[in-house]
Amino acid sequence: MSNKNYIWLLGIILLISILPLVSSTPPQTQVQQFSEGYIIKGTNFEYLAQDQNFTYNFYLYNISNGMRILDATCHFTIANNRGEIIFDENPTNNGEYWDVFIPSSNTSKLGVYNFGVDCNNTHYGGVLNGYFEVTPTGEGVSEAKAIFYVGILFLLMFFLTITIFLFVTFDNLLNRIGMLGLSYLLLIAITFIGWNMAQDFLITAPIVINLLRLSFLILMIGAFPLLVGAFAWYFILLFRIKKIENLMKRGFSYDEAERLSRRKRR
Repeated sequence: MSNKNYIWLLGIILLISILPLVSSTPPQTQVQQFSEGYIIKGTNFEYLAQDQNFTYNFYLYNISNGMRILDATCHFTIANNRGEIIFDENPTNNGEYWDVFIPSSNTSKLGVYNFGVDCNNTHYGGVLNGYFEVTPTGEGVSEAKAIFYVGILFLLMFFLTITIFLFVTFDNLLNRIGMLGLSYLLLIAITFIGWNMAQDFLITAPIVINLLRLSFLILMIGAFPLLVGAFAWYFILLFRIKKIENLMKRGFSYDEAERLSRRKRR
C-alpha cells in the first residue's frame, strides 16, 4: 500500500471514530412532576467552561395554580461521574427567582457531572435533576468541528509525508536540511492539532491530553536551537558565496573559486 493510501485510510479511521462522539444526543435535564406540589424551572445549560465560576438560577412554582414560591427550603447538589457529591449548597431567593453560586473549584476537572435541585415546605415539594459537561471552552463539539479537525490533520500528515519523501530523495545537503526543518514544523503543527482534538474529544483521558501537550511544548522548545542553527548556517553560506564571487571577479572559474574558498577555510 502506498503512502497516499495509508493517509487516506488514517483520515477515514479518524473520522469514523470521532463522529459517533459528537453525534450522540447529550443528556437532557428532567423534571419530576406530580399532580400537586412544586415545579422547578431551571437554567438550560449543557456545558460549562473549565475553571470558571457559574451561577445557577431557577424559578419555583406551585403546580396547581402556577403561583411563584419564595418561602420554601431548597437544596442544590453536584455529583461527579463516580456518584460522589462534590458540591452541596442551599440556594437563596432574591424576591423573584432562586440562585446558587458554584465556585470554579467544582469545574476544575473535565467530564460529565449530574446535579439535582429539590425544594419543599411542610406540605409540598418538587425535584429537578440533570446533567452537564465541563469542557475547556464551555462549548460542545459539533460534527463540523470534528470534520475540520480531521481535514487539517489529514493535510498536515500529507505534507509531512511529502517532505520526508523529498528528504530521502534529495542529494543536495542544503535541500535536505530545508526538508528536515519543514518536517519539524509540520510535526509541531500535528501535535498542536492532536492536543486540541484530545481536549475536545478525549476529556475523560487526561493522560493523552497531557502527553500531547508535553510533546508540543518539547517540540516548541527544541525549535529555538534549530532556528538559531538555521540562521548560523544561512550566514555561513552567504559568507562563502561572497568569497566565491570575489574569486570569480579575479578571473577564476566557479569550480576553481569554490575549491579555493574551501581551502582557505581549512
